[in-house]
Amino acid sequence: MKDFLLFLLLLLVLAGCRNEPKNAGAAGAVAEQPAAAPQDPGPQQPATAEASVEKKDVAPTTESRPAYTPPQSQDVLTITARSAQARPGADVCVAFQVKGFVNLLAMQYTIAWDPGVLEFKALNNPGLPYLDRADFGYNRLQDGLLPFVWINDALQATTVPDESVVFEVCFKAIGASGQSTAIRFQQQPTPFEVVNINEEIVKLEPVEGRVTIE
Repeated sequence: MKDFLLFLLLLLVLAGCRNEPKNAGAAGAVAEQPAAAPQDPGPQQPATAEASVEKKDVAPTTESRPAYTPPQSQDVLTITARSAQARPGADVCVAFQVKGFVNLLAMQYTIAWDPGVLEFKALNNPGLPYLDRADFGYNRLQDGLLPFVWINDALQATTVPDESVVFEVCFKAIGASGQSTAIRFQQQPTPFEVVNINEEIVKLEPVEGRVTIE
């Protein structure tokens, strides 16, 4: 009988073990961790307008001014290079005559020729106040170019009669017989400009000449 009771007690113990949940031991061994409270971010500061606007480099603005345009005169100055002939190896001078040279203060232009036909030699017979060799440029002679800039150094109006010769340019004829070259006016390197005493621009009408080797 005693043995039967012990056997029955053992069966009850085994039955109790079967009814226990599988995870009961783990749940009892590990304490539940309380959920972490969310951190207080503190008072949010409003976004500034500067933070939301992208900065861009802005070029400084400059006001553009129209270029100065000097007043224009109704007068016209005509300058003519007179034609001439020369024998091979001889010297020849080209006279420069003017028409409409009235109340002028300054003028400039460039004289051009074929350097294979004529070689520059000299300047003669200046016919304007303060006109001398310093009013001509000589660094382009090998190219057949003679820039010219004249101004009345006293800043006074200058008038000369029509058909007056204001200067002569002399050359040596180095080309062959039958050759010729135009004596022309061009705007490079020194552009056309004529100014009267009223600081007005006077129109320049150049007339080219020709030197022929006989």
